[in-house]
Amino acid sequence: MDDTVYPWHAISEAARLSLMTSGEHLRLARTSIEAGQVYPSAHFTVLRGALVGAAQAVWILAAEEPAKRQERGLTLIDEMYRQLQTYYGELAASQLTAEERAALKGQVDWCMERRGQVAKVRRTNTKLIQTDVIKWALHHRFPDDQRRSAGRLLWRQVSADAHVLGWSMFQRGNVVTSDRRSGLGVSESGGACHISPNRSWLFISS
Repeated sequence: MDDTVYPWHAISEAARLSLMTSGEHLRLARTSIEAGQVYPSAHFTVLRGALVGAAQAVWILAAEEPAKRQERGLTLIDEMYRQLQTYYGELAASQLTAEERAALKGQVDWCMERRGQVAKVRRTNTKLIQTDVIKWALHHRFPDDQRRSAGRLLWRQVSADAHVLGWSMFQRGNVVTSDRRSGLGVSESGGACHISPNRSWLFISS
């Protein structure tokens, strides 16, 4: 029923893709653990992908009202097309043959047409904000504030990993040496995969 609002790109397919890619990221994380190749930051970037995919699916499918499920699905679909359109814009600035440029124009026109179709059936102009999706999914899934807060803090940490900001790794290791002049230090952590019941972070160490 939810798919009828936009038959060119089924909302159920957008949710299914979110779940599929979430599972794919989780399998990669497990493969790394089983291979004994776990890294202090990159591993959490993979886990972040799993979290995003799962949260997107929950955000769409768990909404009680059909209209809200449709609107959220269309919001995700529009963002997919918007990002694709941006990619095509970058591609157009590169060196292409006349044949490639003609083919690209056809793809750009198709993408713009799809976005126009989505806009006609949407009820709002809401943009997809991943942090808001994560918060909604956490609130829906967990009844207690402690786990909701832990999830939000974990999201902040793994986002730091994805954006190579570094501070998230400070939460996972023990300082071995430090330089007072620069403020930099060397940290290490040992063991396997740990989830601290009294803390709001999960850390995987090697």
